[in-house]
Amino acid sequence: MKLRLFAGPFADAVAHAARALPARPPVPVLAGILLRTDTDGLHLAAFDYEACATVRADAEIADDGTALVSGRLLNDICKTLPKSAEVDLELSGARLLLTAGSARFTLPTLPVEEYPALPAAPDVVLTVEGDALADAVAQAAVAAGTDDSLPVLTGVQMVLDGSILTLAATDRYRFAVRDLTVSPTGTLPAAKPTRKARKKGEEDTGPTAEELDAAARTVLVPAKFLTEAAKALAGEHPVSVGWSDGQLTLSTPGRTLGTRLLEGEFPKGRALFPHAADADLTVTVPVEEALAAIRRVALVASDKRPIRLAVDGDQLLVEAGDGDDARAADRIPCHATGSLTDRAQGSDAAFNPGYLADCLKALTTPEARFHLTSSTKPVLVLGHSGEDAGGDYEHLLMPVRLQG
Repeated sequence: MKLRLFAGPFADAVAHAARALPARPPVPVLAGILLRTDTDGLHLAAFDYEACATVRADAEIADDGTALVSGRLLNDICKTLPKSAEVDLELSGARLLLTAGSARFTLPTLPVEEYPALPAAPDVVLTVEGDALADAVAQAAVAAGTDDSLPVLTGVQMVLDGSILTLAATDRYRFAVRDLTVSPTGTLPAAKPTRKARKKGEEDTGPTAEELDAAARTVLVPAKFLTEAAKALAGEHPVSVGWSDGQLTLSTPGRTLGTRLLEGEFPKGRALFPHAADADLTVTVPVEEALAAIRRVALVASDKRPIRLAVDGDQLLVEAGDGDDARAADRIPCHATGSLTDRAQGSDAAFNPGYLADCLKALTTPEARFHLTSSTKPVLVLGHSGEDAGGDYEHLLMPVRLQG
């Protein structure tokens, strides 16, 4: 292997591949980035059996070859190189020589023959603009869980229905749903859903055609991967999304990021979403002012000491703390219609301060509209902008039950 390329594109390619490097490699070779040359240039890849990243960079190839070197070390080296410098790479025995100007590095290589084969990229199911995908994923993933003992709740469910891709996530205390318009390719992978338990004496006829179709259109993607991948591929360009055989891949020309899909049944939380028209109390608040007030009051709140909200005329009272403990209160303008008959201790509802702030930060509208049917039942939060209410994002928050 012998080649030359500019440091800027090389550093970008190495950084992209490094996204799939495991924090604690189970075997040494998985700590490496694979470099391979062909007529298309230099190809880099990283794979840890869960996530995979590939990228191509233009290069002047003198001799073809393949090398496997420490990914984190190579990434750290590239960060220090001037972007305009020319980088020479040459494989010499069991060493990779990297030269850039007066700087020279000699890197030991890892055994290429022990590196696992990269997973095949699935067929493209849909395409969508990169920036739109990144925004939609960020809104949905805010409600995903972080407890690895409940892996189903750490994912974002994606369901394709015609030209609408619905992304949903929940940690049982909140549920976020975002609809995104995409361009389907008309290609769906074959699906083999797990057989459902039948009642005693009922014949097991296997999955129905409708179940197979729903399974082919539905995937559960690790939220952390999806958030980082969508952000990495964001831009005013199309991103291709494909899935099959337990794998999902996001790609742009010359770059891919893939992951193993999660298994399990995602909670059917959409049935919990109340209709906005059925709310007994609707409260509209400016998002930025609400966030500022919540941040201030949250200084004396915690997971066990929620923030309480109560309508007082044309203002929303935001307060936390009680008794001999620290207390805080603030007020923001609001517009309220209706009322609740089961107000708890003077509050219309109480919420985990972190969850409430996450919900508001996920909105892209200047106002938020809370739809309440009870101080103890799930609250529907929608973005609001003038005459435009609801939109393509819905967030369900579970209130905290107040003691006493």
